[in-house]
Amino acid sequence: MVSGNRGRCSQPCREQYETTKTGNSYPLNLKDNSAFGDLQALADAGVYSLKVEGRIKKSHYVYTVVDNWRKQIDRLCDGVELSNDTSELYTVFNRDFSNAFLRGDFGKAMYIDNPRDHAVKHFSTIYQCQSTDVVQAVKKKLYDDKTAIIDKVIEKTQSFDISSAQTSGSSLKGAIDVPSLPALPQPEVRGDAPKLSVLISSKQDISLCEYEDVDVYYQLPMGLASELSVMVELFQTYPKSKPWFPAILIGDDYQAAHQLLEAIEPEQLITNNSGVGLLAQQLGLDWIAGPQMNTANSYSLKCLEQEFAASGAFISNELNMKQMRRIKRPQSMRSYYSIYHPNTLLTSRQCLFQQTEGCRKIKVNKGCLKRCDKRTSIINLKDNPYVVQKQKGSHNSIYSEPNVLNLQVLQDLPQLFTDVLIDLRDIHTETKASVTKPELIDAFLSLLTEHSEQHAQTINRKVHPTANAQYLKGL
Repeated sequence: MVSGNRGRCSQPCREQYETTKTGNSYPLNLKDNSAFGDLQALADAGVYSLKVEGRIKKSHYVYTVVDNWRKQIDRLCDGVELSNDTSELYTVFNRDFSNAFLRGDFGKAMYIDNPRDHAVKHFSTIYQCQSTDVVQAVKKKLYDDKTAIIDKVIEKTQSFDISSAQTSGSSLKGAIDVPSLPALPQPEVRGDAPKLSVLISSKQDISLCEYEDVDVYYQLPMGLASELSVMVELFQTYPKSKPWFPAILIGDDYQAAHQLLEAIEPEQLITNNSGVGLLAQQLGLDWIAGPQMNTANSYSLKCLEQEFAASGAFISNELNMKQMRRIKRPQSMRSYYSIYHPNTLLTSRQCLFQQTEGCRKIKVNKGCLKRCDKRTSIINLKDNPYVVQKQKGSHNSIYSEPNVLNLQVLQDLPQLFTDVLIDLRDIHTETKASVTKPELIDAFLSLLTEHSEQHAQTINRKVHPTANAQYLKGL
């Protein structure tokens, strides 16, 4: 797996899988997102910046999409009626279009069981093709139209001077001015072992908060608004527990996060949602940037400290050892790393069971978020199995089958991390623990106190199977 966070992959959603119970070979493949017909609503909502995707796309695609959007924006600014003509957008590569995420209308209609170009099928439907010959004529016209766009792009760009971008093969190094930043000072050498943090998501595990030398974080549901009073009571009853905010908190659920923080005023919190980080800053609370905020370099740490008053951050699990060893944290910052966790590949507000295990509902509703609790597995044609799981109160997520266990980092980079985390949420991957959660915590505490091969082997026996390819090879 390569990193979607850095624009280097098309993620597991576009892969072909063994045919699922619902008869789908591409059960995660969504139509392309398009807000072309929603520009007025976006402007009315206060949007002032738009991103047009062109990643891993050809030049004629980028030209066509940008050109259509430029004209649409000009119409809006000039007070001219907006266009509903999507024929050029359908001419270049597409998987059909959907604006369901923007409209909050999640359902089966968002899926398409083919990640390839939908253009021929679209125009064959538009022209009501009834024979193979007519379909072939549609294909020829599409080929001619795309060729004409390619020729136009060549004509428009032939005078461009891109020699500065060719300093190293096809590298863009030198194409932009990169600011020169001063080196960060190396923090003092620590003599103490990293402190252990534990993540839980079940009230049955709340007794783990009684550990003296362990920080226990409780994962809040993504549907926080409906559970707000319950969560406030939990943290007030167990003041040693600390809140862990998920990446997705939208609308009322984000407002509920604000209310929760005001009500419980936690000693410390971890958030994967940057908006919650801003709330914590405004309230003067001690906050840590979570692993899904993907802090990947020294200057991200410095920015989090100086601009957002964060007291610490998780170093990205996407980095390998060679990349991490160059990181320097500000003197007052705490640096965290997750050494044991289920490997989350993606989280989706859309229902991932509609095309896999099956779901009777055509659309996702509020009840789905609060009550649904399901699990299934899918296998792609490269024999990579993935776990699809939805916990009550949260959206669907996909995980690698084995959990990540990285004990080697403690030996390789003993001075980098002030804190390490183990994730003991009830995510049912193929990794099994042969001991109780308290026994597992004790094993990790022993390892941190006295890092030895014996302690490491003990943990490897207690949780199995596990993987650590990301750290060894990078993404």
